[in-house]
Amino acid sequence: MEQDWTLALDLAYLSILLGIASILKRAISPLRKLLIPNAVIAGFLGLLFGPEALKLIPFSYDRLGNLVYHMMAIGFIAIALKKTRRSTTKSSVNTGFLISISYALQGIFGFVIGIALVGLFFKDLFPPFGLLLALGFAQGPGQAYSLGSQWEVLGFTGGGAVGLTVAALGFLWAAFGGIVLLNTMVYRKRQIGIQIERPKIARSVEVTIKDFEFSDVDGFTIQMLAIGIVYLFTFLFLKWFTGLIGGLGTFGETFAQVLWGFHFVIGVLFAMLFRSIYEKYRKSEKYEIEYMNDFLLQRIGGGIFDFMVAASIAGISFSVIQEYIWPVIILTSVGGLFIAGYSIWFGKRIYEKAPLEHIVALFGMHTGTVSTGMALLREVDPKFESGTAEDMVFGSGLALFVGIPMLVLLNIPILGYRTDQPIYYLYFILGLIGYIGALYFLWFRKAQIRSLEKKK
Repeated sequence: MEQDWTLALDLAYLSILLGIASILKRAISPLRKLLIPNAVIAGFLGLLFGPEALKLIPFSYDRLGNLVYHMMAIGFIAIALKKTRRSTTKSSVNTGFLISISYALQGIFGFVIGIALVGLFFKDLFPPFGLLLALGFAQGPGQAYSLGSQWEVLGFTGGGAVGLTVAALGFLWAAFGGIVLLNTMVYRKRQIGIQIERPKIARSVEVTIKDFEFSDVDGFTIQMLAIGIVYLFTFLFLKWFTGLIGGLGTFGETFAQVLWGFHFVIGVLFAMLFRSIYEKYRKSEKYEIEYMNDFLLQRIGGGIFDFMVAASIAGISFSVIQEYIWPVIILTSVGGLFIAGYSIWFGKRIYEKAPLEHIVALFGMHTGTVSTGMALLREVDPKFESGTAEDMVFGSGLALFVGIPMLVLLNIPILGYRTDQPIYYLYFILGLIGYIGALYFLWFRKAQIRSLEKKK
């Protein structure tokens, strides 16, 4: 009996593409200066060699999309299982609120652009299409595919592929737009006499790992066991909750569809609960050995995200999204300029220390992923001494909770589309305006006042 090799071959092809990308980036100096993560290069190589172009690799959009969907949740769960380290610095808190308000700004801006495109040029376009700006840029390819594919059931033909395309263009904005933004701001800094240190290539890194292996089981196996338990509970909860709200009619069905798209959020919550229970049991002296290993969890999460990003770009199907090409180009073009504008505006008003570093990192993060933000940051903060990197990490954790209202609000325009009541689009816009207003008065106004007082 012949075995099914499709999944194994997809992973093997992605591995080879990641290897080729690493070699190309080391060998070609201009490519190295573009600040594009290896996984992004690997994804575009997959697009080139795949069925959409040279047809050398038999990738399938559906298979790669499925990989992206599950890898996103597994990667987030791995990171969330790490030991919690709290940061109470104002800079980290400011970053968390800024990330949250960025989601809302991209959501309302993208949604309005999408509605305008429907009204003026593309009558058959899925009205909530513009929300993919916030999903594909601010949150990355996994979320864009996840929600886009769920919307296919609601009538958005090729929604998953469109989401991946928006995210891929976001990476280009992070790379090329980020370089322009970075060099413009660095040039202005140098004009007033501030020198910027350039990063040096690290030749070697030594890492000491404790509690890596145990007599009865490998340390890596234990981390995968924990991830597997959390992901199973995530699935069971979603299955149970979907059945619970299934009787609520159209709203229940719509909310369930959106919730399955945000499965990674549920996974993160269960991962944090798992880690909390584990810590309590270990401190009760029943378990003296530290089985959970932050280094291994970070490596699992980082590796998973590399494969996810590569698969998300390689999985773009131009034949599926051809009718959306111009709406996508318009949305991402004006969206990229908008993100650059508010990144600079907020950065200058919020951060007393290292505003340049925070601006370029936030722009890279909110057009691509954390990895593109860190790549841009390394150009002005090669040793991560400004504290910006820590702000990105801790701020992202805070933003996960502050941004929960966005999850609820996302149901409103989808419900309006399903019930053919456009008034819900207005409700959604008003809801986002209210959310942004609350963040302004509860956070931004106070943070700006404190910043101005210290500058006097």
